[in-house]
Amino acid sequence: MAENKSRFAAGLTNSAPATVTPLPVNIRVNALRPENLKNFNLDQAVAFASALASQAQTIDALYAAIDGFADAPLRYEGGKGVIRGRGANQADVLIIGEVPDADEDEALEAFAGKPGRLVDAALKALSLTERATLLPGLFWRPAGSRPATDEDVALTAPFMTRLIELSAPKTVILLGGTAIRVTLGTSDSVQKLRGKAQDIALPGGHKVPAYATFPAAFLLTQSLAKKAFWADFLAATAHL
Repeated sequence: MAENKSRFAAGLTNSAPATVTPLPVNIRVNALRPENLKNFNLDQAVAFASALASQAQTIDALYAAIDGFADAPLRYEGGKGVIRGRGANQADVLIIGEVPDADEDEALEAFAGKPGRLVDAALKALSLTERATLLPGLFWRPAGSRPATDEDVALTAPFMTRLIELSAPKTVILLGGTAIRVTLGTSDSVQKLRGKAQDIALPGGHKVPAYATFPAAFLLTQSLAKKAFWADFLAATAHL
């Protein structure tokens, strides 16, 4: 495994930045909402999401509940469907990403594109491929992969919390601000949270340690962040 770690670290240092296409701006999200959400009430929708999530006793049942949750405005923004995690259902390592991109929407699977391959390489170097599950930061792709709103986060959080509870990981790695907001309920930056375990609060007073780091897509354009990303992965998995 030591050789794998060295190869991955060297690859992070030497890899060239990728070209990134700018996202659309000024998307009128409210204009995409259907008639059934004309009188949308966020508090009521969050309460309904929480009830659905708590009733799910398996991960498959939880995804079925997410798929049937008609009160999420996000699901009407043009995405193909619910984006599921990939990997083992119950894994030692849970990795939560950013706002889903076009590749993830096309595959309906988290980390389906280039950022996912980078994460896969890190897990392989740590010999953790079979012990990890990768999740999207949101369960539907927003229009144009726009940034997550407070509404998106509030409606995702109950399902994500239940998914973490059912997955029973030993550690969670949060890749970027969306994952941080959804799981920790804070808008603190990656830079502020890096280097120290945070606690994700679960029902019944249970907690799971979480480690914040940069989004994998960010590393494709910001090579200086790659060493920090690798260091964060090492810290998050050192106790496994």
